[in-house]
Amino acid sequence: MGSGGPIRARTAVTSSSQHKQRKPRQEISACLKWLVFALNSIVFLVGVGILALGVYLFVKDFREVKLVDIILNPAILISILGFSICTVSFFGFMGALRDNIFLLKCFAACVFLSYILVVALTLVFFTLFYTDTTEGLSANWLLLYAVKNYHTNRNLAEIMDALQENLECCGVSSIAQGYRDWNMSYQFNCTTSNPQPEKCGVPFSCCRKSVISEAAGSSNPLLPAMRSLECWQNALTKRPGDLEHDIYTRGCLQPLRTLFESHAVHVGAFVALLIVPVCISVCLTNILAKQVDHQRYLLEREARRNERRRKRDREHRGRDQMNSLDLLEEGQINSTSANATRPRPPDIPPPLPPIEHVPRKKSRNASASPTRKPKTSGVENAAARRKRTPAATRPTAPPTGSIPIPHSTTNNRTQQWVLQQSDLVPQKNKS
Repeated sequence: MGSGGPIRARTAVTSSSQHKQRKPRQEISACLKWLVFALNSIVFLVGVGILALGVYLFVKDFREVKLVDIILNPAILISILGFSICTVSFFGFMGALRDNIFLLKCFAACVFLSYILVVALTLVFFTLFYTDTTEGLSANWLLLYAVKNYHTNRNLAEIMDALQENLECCGVSSIAQGYRDWNMSYQFNCTTSNPQPEKCGVPFSCCRKSVISEAAGSSNPLLPAMRSLECWQNALTKRPGDLEHDIYTRGCLQPLRTLFESHAVHVGAFVALLIVPVCISVCLTNILAKQVDHQRYLLEREARRNERRRKRDREHRGRDQMNSLDLLEEGQINSTSANATRPRPPDIPPPLPPIEHVPRKKSRNASASPTRKPKTSGVENAAARRKRTPAATRPTAPPTGSIPIPHSTTNNRTQQWVLQQSDLVPQKNKS
């Protein structure tokens, strides 16, 4: 019973300490988390719109897809751009929403790599337009490739038509006779082996807009169509002076280079300023990832502390149980030893039958005797008998620490009881 108090007190302290466990502090900034989530959600929706537009354009004007069409087909380019934006922004807002360090780091890495890719493409464009070689990768080489494959790839044909109509040019390199570059095309060359009806001609996009507009104002409705057919047919067989009023004679390389040079500063400034949102998004994402990592560290440390605390409490409870068991075992042993050392009560013999009182006969000499002894009680007779009993025969108590002998103790007590009973019997006066 003495150890029950400390055990209950320790259990109460343990339970109170478990209820008062300190939660780890919150290290993740809610404002930063939801800011990253909102920005990436907006960018994700923009990417979905761009992807839907690219898919719509591709399905609306479906054509055969080749490897070169990945770069030349605008619908495929728009689709790839939209898919990339969706993927990167998905990493961002899901990482912020789920506190996922891996997704946040993937988002930061993808944003940084995308900016590096934009810078690399810008350098490539600058290299293309500021390089005058005709053999290596340059704008001249790309335009000649488009002219040679004009009839085999519809995307290349649309690109060349758009350049010639907007830049008012025809062909590639020459300033005065650029239209003659179409002689390298399989469809427009003037060789005798060319069976195409467009032989010795140029694309319709080389025709001047003034020719079509003048023909459109006439009273003859067939005149615009006739003028559009006459402007490009057999153009390769005519001199530049004869074609100045019908088609553009200068090549497209120089106008395209002039256009790029006029916007080169704007392109460079845009790419340079693009680093600002990129750095902001990467820095915010890394800060959020570090906060999530530190919060996980705190939670793991608190979990380890709780585990050690629970283990320590289990050890304390086990130790207390062992102590209580030891105390119970000691109490049982003490009670057993006390019962063993305590003398067994003697077997009390059955009571003797009652003794009938026999009246005494008066002695004849009673009157003659001058004195008479008074009657003594049984207790006084027993005390007198104990005095007359020698010390050797008197029962002695066993010494302390020795094992009592139950049989001798029983005999001694029986003798005392017999003496007490005999003292109670009235004794006859000796005559």
